[in-house]
Amino acid sequence: MSEPKVLFEEHGNVAVIKINRPDKRNALDRETVLSINKCTEKAKDKKYRAVILTGAGGAFCAGADLTEFATVEDMDSAPSVQESLHNGYHIGLGNLITMEKPVFAAVEGPCAGIGCAFLLSCDVVLMNQSSFFQVGFSKIALIPDGGTNWLLTRAVGYQQAFRMAAEAKRVSAEECLSVGICSEVVEDGKVFEVTLKLAQHYAEFAPDAIGKTKSLMREGFNRSYLKNLDEEAEAQAAFVGSADNVEGVMAFVEKRKPDFKGS
Repeated sequence: MSEPKVLFEEHGNVAVIKINRPDKRNALDRETVLSINKCTEKAKDKKYRAVILTGAGGAFCAGADLTEFATVEDMDSAPSVQESLHNGYHIGLGNLITMEKPVFAAVEGPCAGIGCAFLLSCDVVLMNQSSFFQVGFSKIALIPDGGTNWLLTRAVGYQQAFRMAAEAKRVSAEECLSVGICSEVVEDGKVFEVTLKLAQHYAEFAPDAIGKTKSLMREGFNRSYLKNLDEEAEAQAAFVGSADNVEGVMAFVEKRKPDFKGS
């Protein structure tokens, strides 16, 4: 019996979603996309304080599996583009962005095509030294999708994003670090280990406050500054005096590590 195309692992209160098609450099076919969707739904459980998205066998994700539609018959039997995106990719991507907990990407090797959308949908990205990021849609006369146009522009600015997309530039890990696509570059062979350690550290933070910080920052792109002030004030009022807030203050005063529980 073959292994699942996506693995779901538990490392204490950290959930790991691992794309498991190393022979295809973790390219995504329909079955894999639906499995990612199921795993991201499972990762929403409050018992998980952080989530890691990664790939097996030295690759993060080489994009969509173009061999899935290698013949005219394959293309004729495929769902429409809109259906594939809305009922496929968009579900998992949306789950990563909206789940109220930090989502980490541990990136080895290539991150290309729709894989770039999955990377950009994570909150903290770590890449190994030999990995790269490539929005390669223009090579096959397509546009970036999965939210890449929106997310990449906000990560690196319009001109950088447009050149990356139009030229299908291969962006090294070090350049990704310099422009803000990732936050850390790790020695080859160590990226998952380092990411797991970081995710476990984040899992000790106050989960409700971290989740709300994430949602305020993510949704802030769509609000004015003054509206964001109102949203922050409303959220802060809910947290002040909460059990975790009291625990945090007492731990600070008593010079000990806090034990946050969440709601």
